[in-house]
Amino acid sequence: MPQLPPALKNLLIVMALMGLAQVALPNIGFNPFQLYLYFPDSYSFRLWQPVTHVFCHGDIGHFIFNGIALFSFGLIVELRLGSTRFLQLFFISAIGAMLFHFAAMAYSLYGEFHTLIPNHLAGFEAIRYPPMLGASGAVYGVMVAFAVLYPNETLLFLFIPYPIKAKYLVPIMVGLDIVLGLGSFSGDNVAHFAHIGGAATGLLMIFVWKRLDRQRYNRFNH
Repeated sequence: MPQLPPALKNLLIVMALMGLAQVALPNIGFNPFQLYLYFPDSYSFRLWQPVTHVFCHGDIGHFIFNGIALFSFGLIVELRLGSTRFLQLFFISAIGAMLFHFAAMAYSLYGEFHTLIPNHLAGFEAIRYPPMLGASGAVYGVMVAFAVLYPNETLLFLFIPYPIKAKYLVPIMVGLDIVLGLGSFSGDNVAHFAHIGGAATGLLMIFVWKRLDRQRYNRFNH
């Protein structure tokens, strides 16, 4: 992939290698679930999971969707921001996604359920929360950055049969996550609050960078 900017190319390569590892590791006795992200009070939580879970995916469809989204939005965003800022955007958005996800889980575990479950039983092992995995939170940060930088760019989205501007498409997607996350619909195993956290973090970073760049420009031109 020589035509891709370096940060995006390496992220996609790591995602692909991790996908292969998820298939191959069980053959040597390593459970790939140890790479996914569990709530910190779970016996299954490991210190490396905040990093490794970003590059793991639930199935081939999950991998392809995130890969296409990261490629489509990340290519333009990295060319605009540069590789260093692009990597910062990706990984800090992933951290924001993780923190929002943990906050939502903490509310469920210790807020809504604290009167029902003894303290020593509360946590993943008690009510069986599934682990989180995937680059979606980080990708949402990149998508929001694209929408801020190129709000009037028209896009074709998988499930929308006509072009729509980025400034409408991305808020619609985040809004759906808010509705679905607050609705807690049965059978929905998507970490919607991770998407919201990644989007919010990406938005904050872009506005901070734009302000810093404006201040730097004014300083050198006065």
